[in-house]
Amino acid sequence: MSSNTTKPTVSLNKASKDAGFDNFRAFLLSYNLRLENPDDIEEGKAILRGMGYNIA
Repeated sequence: MSSNTTKPTVSLNKASKDAGFDNFRAFLLSYNLRLENPDDIEEGKAILRGMGYNIA
């Protein structure tokens, strides 16, 4: 039997809360990123993916 180690897909807010932040905006701000900038949002997603989260 093979084991599947892929983490389930989670929302940005759920992943951010799991990482210790109130929400995704607070997570972005901690990295000096802004929710209003699409490039910053993508960077935040990449950071969360690097932390092991499977982002939706």
